[in-house]
Amino acid sequence: MKFRIDRNVKSRLIKERVPTEYKSLAVASEVELPDVCTLITFPHNRKDVVKSSLVEKALKKINEGSNEKLVVVGGCFSLESVEILRSYDAVFLTLSDFPWTDERHNLIKSGEPR
Repeated sequence: MKFRIDRNVKSRLIKERVPTEYKSLAVASEVELPDVCTLITFPHNRKDVVKSSLVEKALKKINEGSNEKLVVVGGCFSLESVEILRSYDAVFLTLSDFPWTDERHNLIKSGEPR
């Protein structure tokens, strides 16, 4: 799964649209949300790292004129992804906040040269 975008989601329904392990996080964030939001669900297993390139692709799919609050779901967001999404004032629903950079994650995944 790359990502899924759900537009015009009533904030009270976010908890019903997120994966099971994120439901309690969604309930806790309800007070921060306006009536209608855009929900972006990225790869969401605890070990999935959502890199900035994927975030940028998802944001390009969203109408630039949209002023809906963003709610993003993902296993772990890279530092660059967090920076991009914070500029959109996104609400994060994440299982891990390990401080990966895109570059470091790529090195670990591909194996560092000896």
